[in-house]
Amino acid sequence: MRFPFRKTRASSRIALSRVGNTVLAVSVTVENPKPRVVSYAQHDLTESSPRAWSELIQALHLKREHVILVLSAGEYQLLQVESPNVPESERKQAVVWKLKDVLGYPVDQATVDAIAIPQDAGYPGRGGLMYAVAARNEIIQRYMESFESAGALLDVIDIPELAQRNMAALLEEAGRGIALLSFNEDGGLLTFTAGGELYHARSIEISTHQLSGMDAEQRRYVFERLVLELQRSLDNFERQFSYVTISKLVLAPMPGQAVLEEYLRENLGVTVISLDLAEVMNIAAIEELQAPAAQSQCFLALGAALRPAEATT
Repeated sequence: MRFPFRKTRASSRIALSRVGNTVLAVSVTVENPKPRVVSYAQHDLTESSPRAWSELIQALHLKREHVILVLSAGEYQLLQVESPNVPESERKQAVVWKLKDVLGYPVDQATVDAIAIPQDAGYPGRGGLMYAVAARNEIIQRYMESFESAGALLDVIDIPELAQRNMAALLEEAGRGIALLSFNEDGGLLTFTAGGELYHARSIEISTHQLSGMDAEQRRYVFERLVLELQRSLDNFERQFSYVTISKLVLAPMPGQAVLEEYLRENLGVTVISLDLAEVMNIAAIEELQAPAAQSQCFLALGAALRPAEATT
């Protein structure tokens, strides 16, 4: 299915993410009291060739538009490493060397960025942690060339964990962190954030189909497996980041959200709430986004569009 993608105002941010063979496109204007979704579209993409992306950009009228692209799982690696004890200007190069033996391919073939994880303010001298993001140069180059040849301006190549961090920032309470859990057709993502910063993230190999499209017995098995993974993640986070208090687990929109929320409430030792997207974003003008399935599919694109303008990671 395809929807027309309306031209956006200069103040809007356009973001694309991919779920299976579908690319989700949104444009969001960051305004008070809450961000407003200006446009939404989806487009089939059965291959990731420059020609296919060029056709998509033309179909969605994105020529000369500034775009944020969210990488898909398998196109990058997110690795937690110890912060190198070097000046800020040398940090990225030091992180590159830390990845030499863990990438599975030569590090000189990788585009690498670093994401700082805030340290415990009570122990400023303690060695810290950070995330390293690595993607093959050929993947990054292919996207840059595809968008350039189609006349679109690829401003940022982002990752799902940071897109979800941006969504979590709309939900956080001062001085407390949250765990945010989202699902789409490709799987799940659990993030732990506080103060607008990403502390921890992990992928969960459970899709929306497994959570809502199976019979009752199969769903119960999947629910039990999910609870086990979530409890382990919550326990591990508490041990590793004891200085961050997680106030709640927020379940992002998805089909069958109420059933899963009730199960998690009964089986997890943490407050569980469901996110109503309309409470944190103005989606009134987008009819398609009234459906939980569409909200689930474009959740990461919406998060990417909320990326702070000055952010470098």
